[in-house]
Amino acid sequence: MENKKYERKTTQTKNDIKQAFISLLEEKNFHAITVRDITSHAHINRGTFYLHYLDKYDLLEKCEQEILQQLEENAREMLPANMKQYLISDEPHPFIINIFTYFQENAPFLKVVLGPNGDPSFEEKIRKLIIQKMFKNVSDFKRVEDLNMPFEVITQFISSAIVGVIRYWLNSNMQQSPKEMANIMFQIMSKGPLEAIGLKGYILKE
Repeated sequence: MENKKYERKTTQTKNDIKQAFISLLEEKNFHAITVRDITSHAHINRGTFYLHYLDKYDLLEKCEQEILQQLEENAREMLPANMKQYLISDEPHPFIINIFTYFQENAPFLKVVLGPNGDPSFEEKIRKLIIQKMFKNVSDFKRVEDLNMPFEVITQFISSAIVGVIRYWLNSNMQQSPKEMANIMFQIMSKGPLEAIGLKGYILKE
């Protein structure tokens, strides 16, 4: 009973620290934030903070790692057979929907950490994860060297596009649902921007 009470208190304290951290990131650059700022906003003493984190860098890394681990968990169902199935059905893969859903659920932190006051390296970590999970099975369909375009160019383009769209979506208060956003991204990736938006046919007719 005492252990459960301690675990609940620990979880609440860490959540208070994270919320205070997010609030501060909305106001100023990460490098300008001090541990004193965080503890003051969280209404705890410095000793309590150091029970859970080494410093503000450790706090940021743990917050980011939690996001990356969850995204990686969601990507486990990204199998070649599934990819074929969803391409045939013209529906976005659940992995893409899961990305937007998870970002929606964690919007306060992700919005600031991907923003001007956040961590520039975090975007690169997300892009690498997307590349690793979305394109790890390309060789099961076709040899990379036999593709029509340089594989690295395509992966960079798609991963950058996904992160860029996610950032825009977060900053515009997520007016579309995760499934709607996943469908938009799927249509763009599978058909190309001009065809997805309906301009290709119109331009060719002119």
